[in-house]
Amino acid sequence: EMKNKRTNIGFIGAGNMARALISGLIGDGYNNSHIFASSPEDDHLERLKKEFSVNVTPKNKDVLDSCLTVVLAVKPNVINSVLKESKFTINKNNNLLISIVAGCTINSIQAEVGKEVKIIRAMPNTPASIGMGVSALTNNHLVTLEDRVRAENIFNSVGISCWLKEASFDLYTALIGSGPAYVFYLIEALQLSAKKLGLNEKLSKTLIIEMITGSAVLAKESKLSPSSLRKKVTSPGGVTEKALQILNENKVDKSLIKAILEGENKSKALGGIKSE
Repeated sequence: EMKNKRTNIGFIGAGNMARALISGLIGDGYNNSHIFASSPEDDHLERLKKEFSVNVTPKNKDVLDSCLTVVLAVKPNVINSVLKESKFTINKNNNLLISIVAGCTINSIQAEVGKEVKIIRAMPNTPASIGMGVSALTNNHLVTLEDRVRAENIFNSVGISCWLKEASFDLYTALIGSGPAYVFYLIEALQLSAKKLGLNEKLSKTLIIEMITGSAVLAKESKLSPSSLRKKVTSPGGVTEKALQILNENKVDKSLIKAILEGENKSKALGGIKSE
């Protein structure tokens, strides 16, 4: 029983991100009978049970009692009440808490459960749902190397991860957490400019997305920097040079940087409200 408790992984909350992580773990060969999930939403639990045959329960306490490692995957507006009602159980079991709750600081979790609890805070982004996520991790002082490896294994099952100081999480949120939205925004703008091609919308969307995917993979695999790759596409006096000139005149790079820094400020402000 105790041995299993060490290897079991629990999820409190069974929404999209919990589903993505469970799917990733099972895809990595993790035993579904060692995964537990709780949620007040029956349909979420039914879906998880049907799709992955994991253990499901409406009671958070069952998950905390069955698993040493528990991922908190609830909405930000309920995290405090979930922690309040679980405080005694968490301290008794010495659970490792891994929180993916947006904007919820390690301090605000400690304020509910006390300073003796092992806490890792993680922030995955939405491409985790297709196994191509990027996650940042940070921890309080009680977390051991073994705990860190366990957390890495969970998040690497849906992409890649890195350890950051928690003070960097606001910038990380604006850059990587919100990042997919900037790429979708770019796709939307390119789609609008493709209207006059005379292709149907579905085809022009496909061409644009393949172009972006191809460019990203080329940047990933090439020995050259993105800057060198850009220069290679840009013949003097040519089409690309003209288009880039307009982007530069309109300070698109400066606008992007400004947008991300403003996003960081907003994240800081939201975090401040949460932990008070």
